[in-house]
Amino acid sequence: MSKIIAASVMALTLGGGVIGAAGQVGDALKKTGEVTKDAVTETGKATKKGVTKTKNAVTGEARAKCVDGTRMEAKTQKAANAGCAKHGGVAK
Repeated sequence: MSKIIAASVMALTLGGGVIGAAGQVGDALKKTGEVTKDAVTETGKATKKGVTKTKNAVTGEARAKCVDGTRMEAKTQKAANAGCAKHGGVAK
């Protein structure tokens, strides 16, 4: 009889531990998913900026977006940025 009680106590103790561990694993997976999503978003933004710079270099056109929303176009990036002087400067 004492062996059955001891076995039951062990089973219940270990069973509760497994449930707690499963909750921790779920939280870890959720956090990993959030980090991955953030990394993909940042990579996408960096890729878009790189493509835009490459396109401007190949086509010979430079563009700058001004703070007030207007866009300036010139032969060089410096000239395009200078065109934004009357529009509040270059937007970041």
